[in-house]
Amino acid sequence: MSRKHEILTVLLLSAAPAAASPDHRMPPPDAQVPKALRDLRVELAEAGRAKALGQLPKFRALCDQDGYPLVGNLAGKGDIYHPSQFCAELRKPAKRS
Repeated sequence: MSRKHEILTVLLLSAAPAAASPDHRMPPPDAQVPKALRDLRVELAEAGRAKALGQLPKFRALCDQDGYPLVGNLAGKGDIYHPSQFCAELRKPAKRS
């Protein structure tokens, strides 16, 4: 009689490696974020990338002065445009002529 072995894979996630990166800043928990910014995050997700980039002054409030998100991403499936993506685009060097 042969024995079957089951392998259990466990993925451990830790914020320490992410926080140790000098280019990565963790946004505060939602409980510490003003409601207006949480609402703006939802508007960003509904607007999508093209509309959000067309309304930079409106959505700029989601990022700090250095271009890092002041709110966390929304949990969800699908193509949601997240504050981290928007702020990353703001940090890209401007390609202007």
